[in-house]
Amino acid sequence: MKKIVLLVSFLMVLALSASAQTYINFHEMPVASTPTPMPDYYPSDMNLTWTNFYYVTPGIWSGAGPGFWVDPTPQHNSVAFIGGPLCSLATSCNGSIKLEQIGMSPTSKGFTPISMILSSGWANNRVTIMAYSNGKFVGTVTWKLTTEPYTFSFPTSWTYVTQLVFTPSFLTTNTVAPKPGSMVIYSFILMQH
Repeated sequence: MKKIVLLVSFLMVLALSASAQTYINFHEMPVASTPTPMPDYYPSDMNLTWTNFYYVTPGIWSGAGPGFWVDPTPQHNSVAFIGGPLCSLATSCNGSIKLEQIGMSPTSKGFTPISMILSSGWANNRVTIMAYSNGKFVGTVTWKLTTEPYTFSFPTSWTYVTQLVFTPSFLTTNTVAPKPGSMVIYSFILMQH
């Protein structure tokens, strides 16, 4: 009987730890006075690849727009972003966060995105987010971003996601020279599976 109780307890602990929430921010990134490509596998205990994302320390980057909030503490915290002046109208301006598969399995277990604190970097715009699970389309959502950071929650149906693709929209306020959209990530909460 004790062995059964011990086994059930062990399985419950294993199940709880497998679905623990992970809080990702960019405070551990090196100080960067210019936009620097986001390294893959950040944070170090996750297998996330960051395609077309940059990180920067807003308080020391002269090109930061009003949507790059500066932490008032002495330590300047870094953020991740896509778009803005680093995006050309001739190319697609999008970024991707993807969970790489582990080992020989043809599929990844995935994660459940919970929420992100986001803003636009320079001017109000939209961002469209598409979710995939091992290459299969899960869903899409479009959020309106302002230069004020705001917490956005992902749809609860987005479970076992392996990739999120972010596309900030171009602003068409000036039809001759529209400004590219942008998205700044302050933090990302997800549940690992």
